[in-house]
Amino acid sequence: MDKITRKEQKEKTRAGLVIQAEVLFARHGISSTTTADIAKALKVSHGTLFVHFPTRDDLIKAVVDEFGEKLSAALGDRCSEDLKLKELLKAHISVLAEFEDFYLRLISESQSLPPHIRSIFYAINASLSYRFYRAAKADMDKGAIKKMTQIQFFNTWMSLVQYHVMNRDLFSEKTPILNEIGDELLKQFFYLIKRSEK
Repeated sequence: MDKITRKEQKEKTRAGLVIQAEVLFARHGISSTTTADIAKALKVSHGTLFVHFPTRDDLIKAVVDEFGEKLSAALGDRCSEDLKLKELLKAHISVLAEFEDFYLRLISESQSLPPHIRSIFYAINASLSYRFYRAAKADMDKGAIKKMTQIQFFNTWMSLVQYHVMNRDLFSEKTPILNEIGDELLKQFFYLIKRSEK
């Protein structure tokens, strides 16, 4: 049996702390989860956590970074560069559904996060906005949907998504809610952005 090196063990512990933090943040909230809770869940000493993450903010940043990487990778796996708008938004719903519990905490607590961590979340959204708008622009140019700015387009989409995630208990007892109402969400969105008949 191969013996694990000290470096490999450190990497494994660090990754485990990030995974455990994401799980606990999703379950209890980012602000309600302590570093002691995370260390205890992984069965490591509290001091071990601080060897890998000198501050609590460093750990939160690592979790948000990891979320962004997973979101980007999962969306990339489901989407080709020439994907049509509806398929792209459907893939977005599917990916967010995988991380819905953590995403709910991230959007509901984002204003209480330190600015440097919020900026990571904003960068994730900026990247999505650019990609979605590229697909939407083709439909706008064909006259299939209203002409609007990138900000108008993305904010309309994200407002619907975030409203339903934040109020998911109003729409269904099942989670993730995005799996339950994804098709209806797309219908609502396309109703809002369709070009009106003259």
